[in-house]
Amino acid sequence: MVKVPVSGFSTRVLVSGTGVPVLLLHGSPDTATEWLGVMRALGGGYRCIAPDLPGLGQCEEPPSRFDFSHGALEEFLDALLPAVGVRQPVLLAVHDIGGAVGIPWAGRRPDRVRGVVITNTVVFPRFDWFAMARLWARTDPLGRLRAALVMLALGLRQGRRFREAFGRISPELRPEDLDRMTREFALDPKSKASTLRLFRQMVPHAFFEGVDALTRELIARVPVRVVWGRGDPYIPERYADAFPGAEPEIIGDGGHWVPISAPERVAAAIRSFARA
Repeated sequence: MVKVPVSGFSTRVLVSGTGVPVLLLHGSPDTATEWLGVMRALGGGYRCIAPDLPGLGQCEEPPSRFDFSHGALEEFLDALLPAVGVRQPVLLAVHDIGGAVGIPWAGRRPDRVRGVVITNTVVFPRFDWFAMARLWARTDPLGRLRAALVMLALGLRQGRRFREAFGRISPELRPEDLDRMTREFALDPKSKASTLRLFRQMVPHAFFEGVDALTRELIARVPVRVVWGRGDPYIPERYADAFPGAEPEIIGDGGHWVPISAPERVAAAIRSFARA
């Protein structure tokens, strides 16, 4: 566990290899574990750093003063990197909510980034969120109650309901992936509570105001690769073309969980920066 000084809580950080640092930011409902295949594919020639994001996985639940805003999330990354001994620019790879955290951070700090790999993520103003995300984001009393009850139901029967439904939606996931996500999310009250706090910030359109401009500026200043899985029920393939100047690579059977379903392709995109 690594203490994140400014944020006031500790998180698990998976680390492997030596050399150029690669910061890997995971999606939801998942943890840093989703990057293990990419880390293995990269071998020992890169220093891979994959943290559990605030409140998720083995990260401690953030205190109430941590509001999951852009400022709080970026402060978390600013404090995390020196805590694991990284002070030089990083290669950044993001997936799902990891992009909502990492791309604005990189856009405001292009001198801290050597290149970015984007996989199936949300950084789009007025994005049409799926129904469950909209429920999780509700802040009215009835909406909060319904969201809490849904989260509670996900853990019933040892998470069987979650596992079965998630397996139907994400056929690219193996049984062992579904078992792990059930343990790390559906059966973890802390992760579910933190997810509700995050989505209440992230789903309203105001969260992404100005992020499109930051993304364009980032692409103009550092190399960016887009690796996108086809068949994503959450963020369809058309969004892979929403990064002007970064030609997408489409993984035909990748689905949403590209770091898990196509780790070699993600690792190849990361290695391409060294070749460039």
